[in-house]
Amino acid sequence: MSALTLEQWRERLAGYIASEKRILESQEYAVGQGGTARRNRRADLEQVQAGIRECNAEIAKIEAAATPRTRRVFTLRPY
Repeated sequence: MSALTLEQWRERLAGYIASEKRILESQEYAVGQGGTARRNRRADLEQVQAGIRECNAEIAKIEAAATPRTRRVFTLRPY
């Protein structure tokens, strides 16, 4: 899934973080009372956190590939 751009990965990460916040605030809630109440259960926290880890890993990979590598040159002199 690395065909996404850096900006798309960052947007995806922001979405996962927002979802994680909503899940942490309330995993499940009901509207109404009794037998007519409608229930809503959010996604599993573990899946959202796995998505956050995946996004962070892909962002780090893309940023590392874009960063120029420096080379060190050593000069050895015999004794």
